[in-house]
Amino acid sequence: MILNTAQAEWSAGGDFSAYYTDDVGLFAVTRRLSLEEDPTQPIVDEPDQGSDFVYEPNVYINWVTENNLGEFQVSLDGGGYIFNDHSEYSHGFMQFTVGQALTDRTKIKFLYDFIPSLYLGLNLVPEIQEGDAEEHEEVEAGERLNNHILAMHLEHELTDYLTLRALVRYGVRLYDQPFSYRDTQFFTIGPHLVWMITPDIELLVGYHFEQGYTDEDQTVQYQDDIGYINHFTSAELKIRVLPEFFIKATFDYEHNDYTSSYATDIHHNGNENVYQGELEFIYELNESAALIAGWQHGKRKFSYEAHSVKNNNAWIGAEYHF
Repeated sequence: MILNTAQAEWSAGGDFSAYYTDDVGLFAVTRRLSLEEDPTQPIVDEPDQGSDFVYEPNVYINWVTENNLGEFQVSLDGGGYIFNDHSEYSHGFMQFTVGQALTDRTKIKFLYDFIPSLYLGLNLVPEIQEGDAEEHEEVEAGERLNNHILAMHLEHELTDYLTLRALVRYGVRLYDQPFSYRDTQFFTIGPHLVWMITPDIELLVGYHFEQGYTDEDQTVQYQDDIGYINHFTSAELKIRVLPEFFIKATFDYEHNDYTSSYATDIHHNGNENVYQGELEFIYELNESAALIAGWQHGKRKFSYEAHSVKNNNAWIGAEYHF
């Protein structure tokens, strides 16, 4: 029997950010539009639901050791978005990660993300379609769901400067009543490429293809189907301007084609285009602490709506690792 005497190492840290957003209904959607997050968080049917200040605390704990294959890592991250005035939008999120080195240049990582009780905003309560139904008064209710996402990242260092990552995701979105017929499962695949252009310039680019499926036995009652085919691409450039000062610029583009087969459904033959840019400034106080400030602007347009919707988020924050 071979005994592994490698010393395990623990680390932990946290960060805190304060945001101003001009649209609480789009805040979480825009913040998760990222290669590292959940870029297909469900559509918001009724944006323009007000502005607010949002606070984001995060903490993590990390454990690393060595085994016969190489480095083995387990981490748990937890945090939340806390809205100052629109408390119904406040929610937490958690990520559990297990990573294993396979060779000196290859490692695999498994991730589980859980976002409970995510509030999307007010939406019209659907009515069962029964041919020539009588007209009813329109009633609104809060649309809320739980997200469960499993992902696998396989990373390989092609050279000392290029790293290729293959991503696979599977997830389910489980809605509360009266929107439970919208329950969705989805599959995602895509490559990411990290290029260290120089010691001071790093570029991350990636593409995701995703398809979301709903249950026809449920959606047919309401003639409302949010199934989709998604294309998402992103480019992130990080530049060290000074020894302690970095600038990070990100551009995201997303295109959704809705797959509803119901002719009376607003999503039928519909699509959505999303453009988003972000600029973030990072100042490292020392090896353990940093200050952060940023601004994000997004624009989205549904084919079945006359006007595009714009959203702005601005933030300041600090992070600490020990």
